Amino acid sequence: MKNLVLTLSVFAVVTACNAPEPEVLTLPTTVAVNDSVVANASKELFISGMTCVMGCKGAIEKKLNATNGISDFHIVFEDSTATVRFDSTLITVDKIIAEVADVAGGGFYTATLLDI
Repeated sequence: MKNLVLTLSVFAVVTACNAPEPEVLTLPTTVAVNDSVVANASKELFISGMTCVMGCKGAIEKKLNATNGISDFHIVFEDSTATVRFDSTLITVDKIIAEVADVAGGGFYTATLLDI
């Protein structure tokens, strides 16, 4: 009986070790960037409604930097201003302002064009 248990145990270990390894699928972790956008315009905006650097500023920048036609959107939280570089053939200032107002489902932030 001991021999049978020992034989079965050895058989189980040997067959388990010979099992094929599962296939590993590697997914890309890079984020698409607006590389094809050629910025031909730049504007300054005043952003109201921001209460925190991490959540508010980050959410607005993330959404606007992913918007087609915008090559760079950067907020200076301390004075609530944003600089946006964009391709005016792909997006208008009014559309950029609407995109800011639409962040997080809308109703939190407003953008106003600054005359500089």
